[in-house]
Amino acid sequence: MNTMWRLVLPVVLLFSAYSSADENTFALPQISFDRVAHDEAGIRVDGALDEAVWANLPSFNNFRVVQPDTLDETEYETHVRFFYTEEGLYVGVVCDQPVDTLVARLSSRDQFISRDGVSITLDPGGSGLYAYWFGVNLGGTLSDGTVLPERQFRNQWDGPWNGASKELETGYSVEFFLPWSMMTMPEVADAGAEKRTMGFYISRSVAHRNERWTWPALPSTRNVFLSSLQAFDIDNIEPKRQFTFYPYASSAYNVIEEEDRYKTGFDIFWRPSSNLQLTATINPDFGNVESDDVDVNLTSFETFFPEKRPFFLEGQEIFNTTPRSRSRGRGTPTVIVNTRRIGSPPIEPDIPGFELPDLEENQPTELHGAAKVTGQNGAIRYGLLAAIEDDTKLAGSVNDVPLDVIAEGRDFAAARFLYEVSDGNSRRGIGWISTLVDHPTREAQVHGIDLHYLSGDGKWNTDGQLLYSDIDGITGAGGFVDINYAPARGKQHSLALDYFDDELEINDFGFLRRNDAISARYRYQVTESDIDWLQSRETSYFLSQEYNTDGLVVRSGIFFQQEYEFHNNTELETELSYFPSRWDDLNSEGNGSYKIDPRWQGGAYFSSDRAKPLQFGVGYFFQEEDIGGMHHEWVQETNWRPSDKFSLSLVLAYHDRSDWLIHYSGPDFTTFESEQWRPRLEVDYFFTARQQLRMTAQWIGIKSFERDRFRVPPGDGTLEPVAPAPGDTARDFSISRMVLQARYRWEIAPLSDLFVVYTRGSDLPSDVSLGFDDLLRDSWTDRAVDVFVVKLRYRMGS
Repeated sequence: MNTMWRLVLPVVLLFSAYSSADENTFALPQISFDRVAHDEAGIRVDGALDEAVWANLPSFNNFRVVQPDTLDETEYETHVRFFYTEEGLYVGVVCDQPVDTLVARLSSRDQFISRDGVSITLDPGGSGLYAYWFGVNLGGTLSDGTVLPERQFRNQWDGPWNGASKELETGYSVEFFLPWSMMTMPEVADAGAEKRTMGFYISRSVAHRNERWTWPALPSTRNVFLSSLQAFDIDNIEPKRQFTFYPYASSAYNVIEEEDRYKTGFDIFWRPSSNLQLTATINPDFGNVESDDVDVNLTSFETFFPEKRPFFLEGQEIFNTTPRSRSRGRGTPTVIVNTRRIGSPPIEPDIPGFELPDLEENQPTELHGAAKVTGQNGAIRYGLLAAIEDDTKLAGSVNDVPLDVIAEGRDFAAARFLYEVSDGNSRRGIGWISTLVDHPTREAQVHGIDLHYLSGDGKWNTDGQLLYSDIDGITGAGGFVDINYAPARGKQHSLALDYFDDELEINDFGFLRRNDAISARYRYQVTESDIDWLQSRETSYFLSQEYNTDGLVVRSGIFFQQEYEFHNNTELETELSYFPSRWDDLNSEGNGSYKIDPRWQGGAYFSSDRAKPLQFGVGYFFQEEDIGGMHHEWVQETNWRPSDKFSLSLVLAYHDRSDWLIHYSGPDFTTFESEQWRPRLEVDYFFTARQQLRMTAQWIGIKSFERDRFRVPPGDGTLEPVAPAPGDTARDFSISRMVLQARYRWEIAPLSDLFVVYTRGSDLPSDVSLGFDDLLRDSWTDRAVDVFVVKLRYRMGS
């Protein structure tokens, strides 16, 4: 066993030995929902529960405090009422609370900030296998998404539902209307059954206390969630067939080229039954409505960007085969279907000496169209996806002679089947997925089998996947398993094991950080909510060890993290990590492996009360460089929300690096003394909850000056110093990249929007003679992108 594991594992096991048998679970009440004829309900969804139907319904108040994880009774009462019609489910909630403590804030849809609000999770199948969540925040901002077992919340889904909130003299109220037709609802097992079982969960956020109250009481410190929702029965309704037509029209004006571009197309959503949906898009327009974060990546590891296009987000959950498909913290996902590959920059023609400017090289590929089918038949859920790219004209050069070429588009296809069964609180599942990316120069196939298990007591939760790839006849294989064990509330053990051979390739359609890897990762996490001087404390111990298939250690670390939440709603996050010596086998781009010195890393971040109108955070982090030297990072965050309609957020990060190691070419490396500024500004103003003016600006400025040169020795080893050749110029460089976007959005109706968007961006050539103020100014004036877009998308249909 590696020395690191031999020293640390006994300590971790000692900390985890104690476990309480008291889970503090509460029996769920038996409840029933009233059915009302839709035409007789007379509901106007405005947040005020003033219609007669609400007064005659029973009220439920079964909430407990789950954040912090005390499971105490709540300070204020929450009264919930339900009824349903043949069209959908109505939920009304009255939240008692002193008016002077209410926190109402408007934001973009699905944005998570500190404020009061209520959310509902609804499992339409009642089986604990998938669900939808819906949130109404005080002020009127809506949030929604999907949930996969056991607690995989995602906000990458928008549904045509309605919700509103209203302030009262005793607090506030919220109102939901959730149409059955927008949800996948499996056929009941008995076609003649009179009842259909569903599950629900209600969560209330209390911002001034930094608390969350829920019914049922299912804190995140336990493995169970979907399998333990409150069950209820309704009549075996048959939702009406849904057909939705989304035409769009867009106009884009390129200020630099003084060129107009007009485009029209449409999306179709058809749900012929409650458990089947077909979607298609013709001549889609996926550009310039929301920009990605500015990124500077000088390593051999690809940056992951999340999907933002509504067509690919709809029904995407079926293609997320394991919890690893989520990108969490500083990690990257492992996913077979990464729809950002569709419409990504085209494959360049294999022409000797052919060169492209950065803008041409990174331009997206247009699509002819795409189609998707998702559905369920008994215990089997399935999804089919296909997309066809258009050819792309590339304006490049060969030996400085201009040359325009046509890059042919790719065809994408994916098929997914999942068999899952639940028995009480336990769950078992097996799935299969296959993808194909077809191009005249390359054919990539990937196949995967995934397995899932949740024990009846919720303590054991396991997910795994086997992978196989075939790229033009070259095959590769691999797999991973994630095991989570929660012996008691507040205590969590996680073990992840990976094996990916050096021929496994899934990144034509998917995303994998690296192949050629054999790794093990163990985490022990403790959450304490019974400390007198703290609201809660979360402690994590984490060990990681990774080898390549040649047996070299390529990743290794011991991590310790603690997060303190104080009673005054301030937070302190601390971390300390040690990285033993390892090998880097990728950054030389095939020119050998070299050894990295042992390193320490640590830091702390303090955040004030996020419920206050003015909130700030400050942090400092340090990390020893790969072969000596230090990397210091200072972070300052300011959030100002003087009213519910206006907010300003400024994050300013400064990096000071003494020996930044960067690959130059071949086996050659260089260290740099570097300064970096990374500010980000966000300003939002809401005319109403449905009309928003938003401005975001990001800039990255880097100035780096050469210190020393190194080379990977023949046969691998420690990097060897190399003297510059006589007359060789310094390798100093600068980077200055900016993206600014101003966007007006008017949500005319559910899922119907008018966008007016202005995007401006730059990527300056290197010039270390300029100061940071000059780089910032030139990033504004020397534009590489300057585009004005107007886009209207309107939902028509049932």
